[in-house]
Amino acid sequence: MLIATPNLCLDRTERLAELVPGAVARAREVTVTAGGKGVNVARVARAYRRPAILVGLTAEHDRERLLALLAEEGADVVGVPAPGHARMAVIMLEDSGRTTVLNEPGSTLDGPSWARYRDAVSRRLADAGGLLVCSGSLPPGAPVGGYAELVELARVAGVATVVDSAPGPLRASLAGRPDLVTPNLEEAEAALGDGNGEVLVGVEDEVAARAAEAARRLCELGAGRAAVTAGVAGVAFHAEGVTDWVPAPKVDVVSAVGAGDSFVAGLALALADSGTVERSAWLAAVLRGVATASASCEVLLAGGVDPERVAELLTGLTSGAVT
Repeated sequence: MLIATPNLCLDRTERLAELVPGAVARAREVTVTAGGKGVNVARVARAYRRPAILVGLTAEHDRERLLALLAEEGADVVGVPAPGHARMAVIMLEDSGRTTVLNEPGSTLDGPSWARYRDAVSRRLADAGGLLVCSGSLPPGAPVGGYAELVELARVAGVATVVDSAPGPLRASLAGRPDLVTPNLEEAEAALGDGNGEVLVGVEDEVAARAAEAARRLCELGAGRAAVTAGVAGVAFHAEGVTDWVPAPKVDVVSAVGAGDSFVAGLALALADSGTVERSAWLAAVLRGVATASASCEVLLAGGVDPERVAELLTGLTSGAVT
């Protein structure tokens, strides 16, 4: 698959006893890795020994470090030069299991940088294997309809598209009519309402019904299909006028960071295996995505999965229509 993930970053994961607002805390362990939603998607693909090409913007002041971290993982990267510094994502994991994530915006793009990025994606569509995954937020200065531009380029090239992004770019991408959008419930409701997505908190009440409604509305606004994830509860999938609910299996969660990206990766790999556009194939892909996301929660590294564990979790998954 080809993964358009313009807003690459450095993930700084810190383990600490407890995060207390307004107090001084000391981390006992810190890990720095390359980050960004598309990086997590590519990690899952590599776990299955499947090719995945990342196209990302590499900020000049952190370009060498970012590319070196990606190379250490064995990632296949097309790095498009951009001004400024790479953004940092600070992930704080408490002993209780609670996770707090602070996503920085990154440096502001100039017009030529986005044009170069769009052209780089366009040139690699022939290597996409039939699927373009648009993954992650857009950096400041990028057009809010940037993913819509990429979706339209992919359509001309005969390449299917999956969009998983922040509320603003997600909503704007619907104008390009992507084949599938995969927001979480918080992102979906922010995209459909007045929220800007700057602060997203967990939701617990009536999640299945709310996710199903969000999926239907996203399709009404232009998405070919929509899968709205709702954390440990499950996923609502809407296509061809029918909505299915897939409950997530229960697992021992080490870290849920990147679980949504693992969902996208598992789904994308299943689509590549099926080679069809039938609704049943898309639903089967959603089931595999749920199993992949659940397996990823059992390890610390975002996007880290064990394919055998995915297969084990997949055997117990079912779906049911939501009326």
